[in-house]
Amino acid sequence: MANDRELSIGHVYSRAMLDLAEQQGQADSLLEELQGLVEYLDGNPELDRFLSSPLVEDEDRARVLEKAFRGRASDLLLDSLQVINRKGRLSLLRGIVEGYRSGHRELRGMIEARVRTAVQLSDALRARVRETVARHTGRQPILIETVDPSVIGGIVIEVGGQKIDGSVANKLRELGKALELRASQEIVRSRSYVSQQESAQ
Repeated sequence: MANDRELSIGHVYSRAMLDLAEQQGQADSLLEELQGLVEYLDGNPELDRFLSSPLVEDEDRARVLEKAFRGRASDLLLDSLQVINRKGRLSLLRGIVEGYRSGHRELRGMIEARVRTAVQLSDALRARVRETVARHTGRQPILIETVDPSVIGGIVIEVGGQKIDGSVANKLRELGKALELRASQEIVRSRSYVSQQESAQ
């Protein structure tokens, strides 16, 4: 995860990349490439360290980029990486990718919503959460789900660092009650299973 400084600097480059990619009709495919690049670097730490090291000359990095990605990645991705390299910012690549992802979601009318629930969401409850967030924000939500048994009321939803409150409180309470019911049912089933196992011994 990139820190605030990386995100701030990365925003400048990611916005330029997104604008150019959208003009060329490649905004969606470039996002996939960037995410794939980060995954590739995660699996190849030596290459990751080489590209981000301040001890490596820009020319050496440029040659490695050409050898590693020319013909395997789009010209738009490789040319963007070369520009970032010439500016000495390849060490901020993850921040740039996060900035691109965020800008792409905004461009497509999507928004990230972090959802903490006492138990895992069922498909039906997940659909209701999406509907609730969409009404509240006017955007299509991408849910980042976390199960946290300590959540009071069954559910907590945060969008843009802010908890959804007032205007959707009733819907959230309804969702919370449904989640609490699911949690109590799972506890009952668990106890029943344990009792059956103890009886069988």
